[in-house]
Amino acid sequence: MRNVVSDDKINDFRDLVNSNSNFVYQIYKDKGGKNLFNLVCSCMDWITVSVRHLENAPEFDKDIDTRCMQIYSLISSIDLIFESIKQLHRVFLNERTIPFSGEKKCFDNRLFSNEDDNNYFKTIRACFGAHPVALNQENTKRFASWPFESPFNTGDLTVHLYSREVNEDDLALHLNINELLDFLKIRYSYIDVITDKVETLFFEYQKSISKHLIEHKPVPLEQLYVLKAESEKRLNNDYY
Repeated sequence: MRNVVSDDKINDFRDLVNSNSNFVYQIYKDKGGKNLFNLVCSCMDWITVSVRHLENAPEFDKDIDTRCMQIYSLISSIDLIFESIKQLHRVFLNERTIPFSGEKKCFDNRLFSNEDDNNYFKTIRACFGAHPVALNQENTKRFASWPFESPFNTGDLTVHLYSREVNEDDLALHLNINELLDFLKIRYSYIDVITDKVETLFFEYQKSISKHLIEHKPVPLEQLYVLKAESEKRLNNDYY
């Protein structure tokens, strides 16, 4: 997994957020009465933690129980990254939408064909460790078995989904690690889209303040006071 993601991308994004005289902080420290800058910092921190964990994760163990918990750690790390990406999307792009909604690109032979990639990942997460003994699938309560080696090259691990209903057949959910990694790479790369948006917002901010004429004073000391006041206005977000 070390070659799948690198913390270079999130480090570059963090540098962007902290650049340009702390533009992002000034704009989002009080956005509609909410400190969204704190949310941005939280997202960056947890993306960094998760990516660095994946970079340093050991190879999957031969022992099936240990491997199951390693894979659950992988799934949890992916989940942390994507949840953080979704929040950054809400802050900088659109608070009413979820990126990749409706897409079905990452998972082949999915057990629940009606679920898009986002929802199917949540199903995998639930069945392989998040809450396997309390599932809601196809309008019935189900419970996941312990994971075992997938038969006939159907995946890397499989769980049976037992039904609470009497005489209802079990379902088999197969997990393919490469598909999980594809899901991760696509979501992590979305930071590039968010980066472009932040850069556009700063460019638009520069344009807006460039249109504001600064009062000219003939006395140098008075001019310095004018410049100080204008600087404070910019830092206090008066032009955005």
